[in-house]
Amino acid sequence: MSQTVHITAVVTVPAEHAAAAEAAFAACVVASRREEACRQYVISRDIEKAGRFVANEVWASEAGFEAHLAAPHFKVLGAALAKCGAQAEIMKVQPLDEAADAA
Repeated sequence: MSQTVHITAVVTVPAEHAAAAEAAFAACVVASRREEACRQYVISRDIEKAGRFVANEVWASEAGFEAHLAAPHFKVLGAALAKCGAQAEIMKVQPLDEAADAA
């Protein structure tokens, strides 16, 4: 069984804060992708509902994911999203397709 950690998160902010949230996500993406344990870090904007974002992340290990949560750039993102009134649903998921861990 793989130690790879897959995260899917849905983050919603009021529409009037969508641009600020998007800017905060963009800054975090750059730094997160530089983390050694990062295998995938994609933030998508919902094109049908302003202020809704989806994060798809793959981390090499639980320790790598925990290090990401403690990283300064992630804490900055959290503070920015809190200012925007963000609501988040964060899920650790397991792909049904075993090949997903090989990516």
